[in-house]
Amino acid sequence: MSRRHVEELVNVYQHLFEDASMTFPELAGEFEKDFSRLLRLLRERGLQLITVDLPNVGKVLDTCLDIGQYIRSGLPLTKRVSNRVAVPKFLRGLYLLVFHEDGRLRDDCNVEAVLFLRQFLYVGKKVKLDCSTHKTLATVREFVSVDQSLPEPEEVWDEECPTESDFDIYSGFSHSRLYNSRIDGSCGNSKLPWSPQLSTVLAALDFVSGAVASTLGGYCYRDYGFRHGPGAIAETTGPTNKYCWRSWSNRLENAFPIADCGYHNYASWASNAMIDFEEDSDEEPKSRLIAVPKTQKGPRLIAAEPSAHQWCQQNIWHYFCTRVQNTWIGDYIRFRDQSLNQELCKLGSRDGGLITVDLSAASDRVTPHFVGQLFRSNRPLLLALQACRTRRMEQQIDYNSPSELQLRKFSTMGSSVTFPVQSIGFLCISLAATIVSQGLPLNARTFDRLRGSVAVFGDDIIVPKVSRALLYEILELLDFRVNTDKSFMGDYFRESCGVDSFMGVDVTPTYWKSPCSRGPESIASTVEVRNNFHNKFFLSTAAYIASTIPWEFPMVPMDSGAVGLKSFATPPPSVVKTRWNEELQRMEACVPVFTTRQRKTPTNDDSAILQYFTEKPDPYQQWESGFSQRPKTSIRLRWVPFQDLSLLTEPVKDECGACRD
Repeated sequence: MSRRHVEELVNVYQHLFEDASMTFPELAGEFEKDFSRLLRLLRERGLQLITVDLPNVGKVLDTCLDIGQYIRSGLPLTKRVSNRVAVPKFLRGLYLLVFHEDGRLRDDCNVEAVLFLRQFLYVGKKVKLDCSTHKTLATVREFVSVDQSLPEPEEVWDEECPTESDFDIYSGFSHSRLYNSRIDGSCGNSKLPWSPQLSTVLAALDFVSGAVASTLGGYCYRDYGFRHGPGAIAETTGPTNKYCWRSWSNRLENAFPIADCGYHNYASWASNAMIDFEEDSDEEPKSRLIAVPKTQKGPRLIAAEPSAHQWCQQNIWHYFCTRVQNTWIGDYIRFRDQSLNQELCKLGSRDGGLITVDLSAASDRVTPHFVGQLFRSNRPLLLALQACRTRRMEQQIDYNSPSELQLRKFSTMGSSVTFPVQSIGFLCISLAATIVSQGLPLNARTFDRLRGSVAVFGDDIIVPKVSRALLYEILELLDFRVNTDKSFMGDYFRESCGVDSFMGVDVTPTYWKSPCSRGPESIASTVEVRNNFHNKFFLSTAAYIASTIPWEFPMVPMDSGAVGLKSFATPPPSVVKTRWNEELQRMEACVPVFTTRQRKTPTNDDSAILQYFTEKPDPYQQWESGFSQRPKTSIRLRWVPFQDLSLLTEPVKDECGACRD
């Protein structure tokens, strides 16, 4: 499989160099030498050169663009031209359009050259190939190491049936013994010297978190919906009926009574209460660690949550989504929309006033102590978060690591509350650091004033540059770590939420994923990749990728919703089968489309009623209960409105002028 990947990537690079030659014809000779260098080193190092080494060179380039100076790295294909010329031999022509010979960033820097440089370096970053076993094991060991480095949770997080008053131990960040001991140096893990402003930031964090908690309002599970997430659950590895409970722990019952939260009515609960849960159901279930393929550098680790926990976590997720969207907090956080971060990312790269900050293993470093201080004024919410927090996790990936972990972190990737909790937490930290660094008053008007200068999406943070030093320190004080490789604070380069921006221009590269096979999923992915290259005006590369698709898709305008090969120019007349639909009074064309079919296995109990009220299907559409099998995608010829294919081309007609059927 990797041999075919190499062959296809060589062809992709060949056409990328053709695109570069058309854009920079004076460098055509240089590009021929660059392609030869690439092929020579590819034979020596294999696919890792494109999937790991060159993306690492790309990271160095991003840092150089950020600081305005080229720096040597010693990585493959970075050998300098000469003692006088600091830039690498590989892609020297493009580098010299960006940097001076001594490595300084040019005042007349060619932004298009930056885009091509990053495209050459990053094109193979997300190739779909499993990483090696030792990298998977190393990722698991790092996960365990990070968790063990966190402080032990307070006893309230382990209690079977706590009450709201048990959370009185949280009186604010500025009163936290843990954080204050680190500042005064009495804690062995402290970093010295801390900024004298950190105590002030903690006080500001108390104000901001209190304002956010009061804005969110009280939490009651009856006001929000329950549902299941799309991910796997801990109890089983295959499709199963998630609406049939296997366990419901006493901790969960304390905050989410199963009679109210787990059944559609009391009659169903009463009848099912006579049926015993699985053995050891009183014991709190464990999550299950899964390694999901990501890149050849390592997998993404996700914990499959117990089904009952997942069900209740979605209720809290609904609470966060509803309240954030309808309050001023939505001016800083948009859970389902990354456009705010992306726009501020471009703005920061244009004027340098805003910086982008990325955190390392952010979700794995959120501690229960931090969550308790963050939502200290909303005791019902803390009680619910404590109840659906999965404390134990089992893993069968690395046999040299413990098979069962007593987690110190608040939650893992896989929990529905991880993303909203960390987003709100990082927002409070960012606002507090910005308020103190700018000397702003602690009042509601300040939140209006900071709109458009602070934004958070998960662990992607954007703040004013003046806040950087305090933000970094307060994050470290609260057990977080800044990913310096993906955080940018120079003059011109920024990265956030999938957008890379240089001098206000989008220089995000397009990624090649895998060779195109005859499978419908592979074809759909290849069509998308082709359109992404075309959208960036890599026309030769897009044409080559289109030539690898075994189906003939029509050319369609960029704004068309139909499946096809996107085109900026007027698409040529599509030689497709057409007809006039008398019933709908429209011209239609017969083209290949992707269809997804998902079968459901019926259930033999009344959980189907709970599923109906949870999914709330359209009464005018066919719906059936049961648990879904894995969806199957296929390609079929279908009649679609002709105008969706092209607003500017005419349907093919026969000699008498009638539309061809």
